[in-house]
Amino acid sequence: MAVKKATTKTSSASASKQAATKKTTTKKAGTSKAPAVKAATASKAGTPKASASATKKAAPKKAATVKLTDRQLDLLKTVHGTREQGYPADKKAETKTLDALAGKKLIKRGAKDKASGHPRYLVSKAGAKHLTSSSTSA
Repeated sequence: MAVKKATTKTSSASASKQAATKKTTTKKAGTSKAPAVKAATASKAGTPKASASATKKAAPKKAATVKLTDRQLDLLKTVHGTREQGYPADKKAETKTLDALAGKKLIKRGAKDKASGHPRYLVSKAGAKHLTSSSTSA
């Protein structure tokens, strides 16, 4: 059974003040939440649905053509001419050009030669494709 507590005038006055402050804080919190919810739903309503954008298919993109200088193209041809044994990078002047071709994925660095300690370079599939396309356009 519920038992009522006996309250005095001072305690009931302070209790009513506390209850009044609780009511105002809940009202403030309630009013601040309501506009936030409305703003969130309004922004969602304006966005297009994902299904509409998913139905459109993008056009297939062509690979960008690699532009080479004359010196790089000549070196690529010499690396291609060495075929399976690979081109030895023993000349220090050519290492920068070989690194540039490797950065463009036209050649790949092979294993180091045991005798000289220099790596050997081989033409990648992209490099061979570039050579065939450049020879037909020239």
